[in-house]
Amino acid sequence: MGCCSSTARGSGHASPYSPSNAHADSSSRAITSATAPHPDISTPRTSSHIPPASLSSRPHTIGLAEQFNQPLRPHSWTSKRKWTRNELSNEREEFFDTRVTGRPEIWGTLKMVVGLVGDGEVETAQGILDAAGVTVPTGDLVNGVYDEAGNFYQMPEPVVGDPDNVVAEDDGAVEAEMAKGEEGDMDEEELERRREEKGKGVLKSGDLVKVRARLSDRGGPDVVIMVSKEQSVRVLIRKIQDEIDIPGKGKVRIAYLGKILKEGETLLTQGWREGHVVNALVFQ
Repeated sequence: MGCCSSTARGSGHASPYSPSNAHADSSSRAITSATAPHPDISTPRTSSHIPPASLSSRPHTIGLAEQFNQPLRPHSWTSKRKWTRNELSNEREEFFDTRVTGRPEIWGTLKMVVGLVGDGEVETAQGILDAAGVTVPTGDLVNGVYDEAGNFYQMPEPVVGDPDNVVAEDDGAVEAEMAKGEEGDMDEEELERRREEKGKGVLKSGDLVKVRARLSDRGGPDVVIMVSKEQSVRVLIRKIQDEIDIPGKGKVRIAYLGKILKEGETLLTQGWREGHVVNALVFQ
């Protein structure tokens, strides 16, 4: 017996601070924490919202089989610059002659199509485009075309067509351009002759000089020719050929002080002095 009561170890009333109860409590907490739901971090979260910047940065491509092809139509535009038809024609020639990218045959097709559209033959131009496999997504050549391989071809407005405010050319400008074109088809001798004939009416007597030429193929008298101070040696040669009879396909070269003169320059610029004799060398 004692003065204090004691509790048996096997009693069902265990202290909450006893080691056994602490173990049970920690176990229950472990079980509770193990069964508690956790966010799934293995699968990334997705969002249906895409920033506008991401959408705009994505390239938009069209497959070759899905390329649009609208019917061809003439391009209508107004130019801030004053264009004449002749200037536009030269602009187109220069443009098509200087293409280095793309396929040459496609550029040739586009050049033909531009000409046909300008003449009002849109249906014919459309048929040529179709035969070449060229598609026009907007129907307007200015916005560009594609070939069968997906290559892109674009042309500026002055090349595609004439503006609505094209400037009319006067007759003098047209005649000058036609004369220029004709001169391009002539050889140098014919060109020089034409220019000489045009200048006959404005030549003054003070501009003419007398040239004495000594022929190399004969011992006869010298040939005296009148030419302008501004005319080239080529003109002198032609006049000598007109004056004498050269058999076959003989050619004449002019020599002065032991030097063959350049045919494209004048006598005076090459050191010749009035009264001096030049040598006309005749070659058979």
